[in-house]
Amino acid sequence: MTSRIEAPDTHTDRALREILDRRGKTGFVVNAGAGSGKTTSLVKALAYVAGDRRKQLRARTQQVACITYTEVAAAEIHDDVHDDPLVYVSTIHGFLWDLVAPFQSDIGAWIERQLAAKLAEISEKIDKAGTPDKRRSAEQDRDRYQRQSDGLRSMRRFTYGIGPDYGKGQIGHADILKMVPHMLMTKPLLAKVVASRFPIIFVDESQDTESEVVKSLIHLYRTVQGDFLLGFFGDTMQQIYATGIGRIPAEPDWTLINKPENFRSSRQVLEVVNRVRAAGDGDQQIPGRTDEVTPEGHAYFFVLPADADRVTSMHTVRRWLAQRTSNDAWTSDAPGGAKILVAMHKLAARRLGFADLHAAFHVPKAPAALSAGFDEGTAWPIAPFLNVILPLCEASAAAIPRILRKHSTTLRDGITEPGVARQRLTAASEAVRELQTIVAKAGEGSVGDALRHTYKHGLIEATPLLSRYLDPDGEHKDQVMGEKTQEVLEKFLDCDVRELYGYLQYIRRESPYSTQHGTKGAEFPNVIVLLDDSEGTLPAHSYDKLLGLAELSDTDRRNKSSGKDTTVDRSRRLLYVCVSRARNELAIVLYATNVDAAILSLKAAGLADQPLTADDLSAT
Repeated sequence: MTSRIEAPDTHTDRALREILDRRGKTGFVVNAGAGSGKTTSLVKALAYVAGDRRKQLRARTQQVACITYTEVAAAEIHDDVHDDPLVYVSTIHGFLWDLVAPFQSDIGAWIERQLAAKLAEISEKIDKAGTPDKRRSAEQDRDRYQRQSDGLRSMRRFTYGIGPDYGKGQIGHADILKMVPHMLMTKPLLAKVVASRFPIIFVDESQDTESEVVKSLIHLYRTVQGDFLLGFFGDTMQQIYATGIGRIPAEPDWTLINKPENFRSSRQVLEVVNRVRAAGDGDQQIPGRTDEVTPEGHAYFFVLPADADRVTSMHTVRRWLAQRTSNDAWTSDAPGGAKILVAMHKLAARRLGFADLHAAFHVPKAPAALSAGFDEGTAWPIAPFLNVILPLCEASAAAIPRILRKHSTTLRDGITEPGVARQRLTAASEAVRELQTIVAKAGEGSVGDALRHTYKHGLIEATPLLSRYLDPDGEHKDQVMGEKTQEVLEKFLDCDVRELYGYLQYIRRESPYSTQHGTKGAEFPNVIVLLDDSEGTLPAHSYDKLLGLAELSDTDRRNKSSGKDTTVDRSRRLLYVCVSRARNELAIVLYATNVDAAILSLKAAGLADQPLTADDLSAT
């Protein structure tokens, strides 16, 4: 038994068991605020229904499905339920691919339609080409798409990878989110098969689940016959991805469960959490622990001038906090020290030395998959460094062969004789020594030097698009690469390889800095939240607009009048996620052009009764 399963029941746990005891078709939505123990309720529900219906599920070779957001979260839930074979836990992408993988002909038909649409789009582009060069480039792309389409005729098996290569039968991450929901809503047989295999489906982090995925699951609920249960666990105030659906459009017969407890935060922190949330959905959280075991904690709001030196002022704030609370963790950058949350990755990149790397993946109009992937540590161009190149440069001599055998294409492909394997391992080991020299030398362009070297010697397995870039006439020459993707790759390869170490420290959460995305679901004893629009905030967010220090745009006004999401809404959710990461102590630092006006706005918004200023910091 795990600690989560053994946790005392809340009203939510009891309400969920009542729902799980029903037969027929039913659904529910659990809205659980930060620190409420959402995952605990989900795990307890999984364990209960798997145990209660074990005999029935086994007899029908069925499972209970739980869709969650990341591999880390999926592994955590697997552990919590002791890897029970009746509980199927997967990421969204993995779940969707598992559903359609047996329907190979339908996958082929979908790819064929995609390529037909691309060819039609390219034909229009050729007709409108303004210069001979643009026309020639478009014609080359048309020929590549046509060769991919021609290759489908001989394709016998379709697979799923990070990036698509239609001509070789591979679809990518983005395809999964388009293809499978469409098939669920248009292929009655697929819907019937899914419901038969998974009569119970739970969706974790529902607010950030893509809207088309949610719509297709609700369509499944509406159309299937017999026993079927669909449940969503989430919190609308914790939606941080623009593609997320936010509030789940519950069916009329579903049960709505609100879980208001907070088992994470001290009293002072929870007060701030509730103040931030008050003007959002209006829900207020209550302490989940008894008074005797709920710490008082500390929470402070600072307003500092926007022209203050950021490094110096932050050191001053952290020293003040350490002295005021008698807690040296505020000044520590080690694990367990203060976690500093910033609105965007750019701010952390400047402080941790990977600004050029960040800029490469965030050029104007960069493909969303690349910029978002960089922010989350999953971008395909950077994966070879995180998984192979840097580990090879840091590994002991004994560990290098193990890394090579796992990732090197030259050691994996076409080897039948032991002698050949030894020869290739010797050659690969020599290539590693040369790689280590390249990385040690570093300097401008060393990212490109290291990447080309490892690709040339078969030390890495590149995605189709990366292969196309590194070897335009090679195996993946028919891949079509957009101008912006090529621009990102060119700027990336021009970077200094040393920047990757600061980036790696950041995405592994080994630095004091993070964003609301990087701390999704996490908690820390001491948290500092930086509110600083002057350093270039995310286009969709503005703390100054949230606090009334900047005018709303015309788009914001139109969205507000029509009930759509605004910059203010998104900024409030971002702030809520950040402040609710704190367990014991919290500090919010606002950099403002007009300090006095900012203080008045904070008081008027009910966020802070008595904000502190630079004068208060210098008085100690």
